[in-house]
Amino acid sequence: MDFRTVILASCKRRPAFARAAVAVVAVSVSPALVAQGGMEGLLRVQVADASGQGVPARVSLTGRSPDFRAEAIADALGVAALRRVPPGVYLLSVQREGFEPFERFLEVRSAVPQRIAVELKLGVVQTEVNVRATAPLFDRRQPAAGARVGRKGLDEALGTPLGRSVIDAVTTLPGWLLEAHAVLHPRGSEYDTQYVIDGMPLYDNRSIAFAPPFESSEFAAVSVLTAGLPAEYGRRLGGVIALDTRRAETLGNRSALALQGGSFGTRIGAFSHQYAAKRTVASVGIQAGSTDRYLDPPSLENFTNRGHSSGANARLERDLRGSDRLTFYGRSNRTRFLVPNDLVQQEAGQRQDRQSVETGGQVHYQGALSNRALVSVRGMARDLTSELWSNRLATPVYVQQDRGFREGAVMGDLTYDLERHTIKFGGDLRLNAVRERFLLAEPDEAPDFGLRFRDRRRSVESSLYAQDQFRFGNFAANLGVRFDRYRLLVSDQAVSPRLAFSYFAPQAKIQFFASYDRVFQPPPIENLLLSSLAPGLGLDAVEGALPVPASRAHFFEVGFRKPVGEALRFDAKHYWRNFRHMIDDDVFLNTGLSFPITFDSAQVQGTEIRLEMPNWRGVSAFASYSNMAGRVSSPVTGGLFIEGGEAEELRDVAASFPISQDQRNTVAAQVRFQLHPRVWAAAGIRYGSGLPVELEDDDDDDDDDDHEDDDNDARGTDDGENSIPPEILSQVNFERGRVLPNLSVDFSVGTRIWERNSRSVTAQFDLRNATNRLNVINFSGLFSGTALAPGRQATLQLRLRF
Repeated sequence: MDFRTVILASCKRRPAFARAAVAVVAVSVSPALVAQGGMEGLLRVQVADASGQGVPARVSLTGRSPDFRAEAIADALGVAALRRVPPGVYLLSVQREGFEPFERFLEVRSAVPQRIAVELKLGVVQTEVNVRATAPLFDRRQPAAGARVGRKGLDEALGTPLGRSVIDAVTTLPGWLLEAHAVLHPRGSEYDTQYVIDGMPLYDNRSIAFAPPFESSEFAAVSVLTAGLPAEYGRRLGGVIALDTRRAETLGNRSALALQGGSFGTRIGAFSHQYAAKRTVASVGIQAGSTDRYLDPPSLENFTNRGHSSGANARLERDLRGSDRLTFYGRSNRTRFLVPNDLVQQEAGQRQDRQSVETGGQVHYQGALSNRALVSVRGMARDLTSELWSNRLATPVYVQQDRGFREGAVMGDLTYDLERHTIKFGGDLRLNAVRERFLLAEPDEAPDFGLRFRDRRRSVESSLYAQDQFRFGNFAANLGVRFDRYRLLVSDQAVSPRLAFSYFAPQAKIQFFASYDRVFQPPPIENLLLSSLAPGLGLDAVEGALPVPASRAHFFEVGFRKPVGEALRFDAKHYWRNFRHMIDDDVFLNTGLSFPITFDSAQVQGTEIRLEMPNWRGVSAFASYSNMAGRVSSPVTGGLFIEGGEAEELRDVAASFPISQDQRNTVAAQVRFQLHPRVWAAAGIRYGSGLPVELEDDDDDDDDDDHEDDDNDARGTDDGENSIPPEILSQVNFERGRVLPNLSVDFSVGTRIWERNSRSVTAQFDLRNATNRLNVINFSGLFSGTALAPGRQATLQLRLRF
């Protein structure tokens, strides 16, 4: 029986349901959608009998676009509230013993509260078997589709090294490449990942080497978007990752404890507690962990790679009069780790420590002006500090660093939710106090420093935007425009139009879509002052350096979505990205520090395909494929290069070469079997065709003798000394100039040991890279050092809910 048959069968039995079904009868299977406004929707349900008397009942909301489920119990007056609902298409179900079940499809398009009246009819004896409808998966009126991993997916994800659980969820999706030290690259971009926590954007580098990591235990869902970007998103637009903090599922007190232990001495624990009353929700959480393999090391021996992290968070949500809501959220996290040594550094006795501390808070007010209008105001303040220090045996340089920033931001918006339009106006103001201190010396000259740098600056960023999501029949469009102004070392501004269109062809059950995003991205804040060497900083160690400029780009995407049979969905996209001043970074020797740079221009294009079976007879699966090619052109602006080296020459030389993230083919696939109501098993693979090799002494000409010298130098054989182990060299194809393909085969099995009502005990065993394959992520080059992916990892997870 197909989806239309289910709808028609339900319509015959429930006229009220039929009216709602007409609006979505053409809806079929599709990818999950990114919640543009996060989990902010409020749905109030009034349940009554035929006489109008309120009826206590169980109310549930189920969605697969996005993957979401919420339940509430209507009180004695028949009133139930479902909070923090992301935009999407849902099936609303109401059940009460003695009454016929009620089902209705509805749309949540924005954070504007909705009120739904439900009338239950007295039940009658039925002998027929009713086939219940399921929530639709294909929103034909959404031009910009992203992807979402819900709480269930996060709970059952394979165990990960410390700090990588959120990042690992993102890399299962097409278009996202993971490079050394858990640095995410959305569609070839380096620094251009924007994180959004409960609607508040963060624009700094969130890789685990730069800032305390996000752990999935804190969040209810992870959503991503790479094209069709609404105008409310700005500044970091290679890809958007929205993190929605955990929501209270039922009234009363609920606690959760998650423990993980495994290979490389990894130990991670997280505890959370939530209290929910009719108008108040409060939650607290703590997490801590340690590992002997924090970063991706340059050597097989994994020297000096210990890491520790800890953190706490709290959230308080209070319903005020009517539909007004006030929310407070705070988090504080700390990470300390050692920079992994290569063989030469280990023999010299080097030790480099790094530490990051972040503390911040948010406040959010939502006020309903009418049943169609909502005003929202957010404020945020946070402080992030990052330090590095070496012992006196450091080589090839002795460094110390203390950098950070204090940030304050306020943003507001006004939303009108009309029949065919969802209109939103907004803007923000963001202030940063940036500080940097950097000391560098030759090891035999320390503590006399050859380079002393200290500076403080303030940045001001502001924006205004307007956008409209328009829906008419089978046609839909997102139209928006954004204005940004930026001032730190440079002053710049830009107007950015955003356009996305889609058309659903009912006969073919296929949706075509296209989008154009003009992008303005200020330079990264990390090490920007030293990297830019702006006039007036009192440092002239590198001649000819200029402030790192803002990046501009044009993003294009076309594609289609279509169901395959009754259980599968297919999504195909092709995109083009053209950059002026593309943002990247260079790693300074082996210090573990990187400095922002921009290339003069860049072009990236690729194709992404995803086939997914959400859940069919206890089996769920997905397979995704990405093909990407990108090239950049020098000269380079910014960075911290050694005088006279080839990298510094790129400041003045025009050359074209592949971007460091130019992995042509990437595959991810997984299948999950529900073997028993309480037992499941999963298997998956991850494949990458390999990144480019950046030979340090590569010349611009094609002289064969020069290339032979490059190979010998990279192998460490020019003087008879083999400084790089043959196991690593065997994973590099010097003729093609690429690292050999990487492959990880993974397995997982889990069981719910005990369950009663909302309490449960669950155990899960995971095995990553089961074949123990040596996968080289990067090989020594101009802009990145050598980095090795983990070998075989066994993990045991235990989750308790009580």
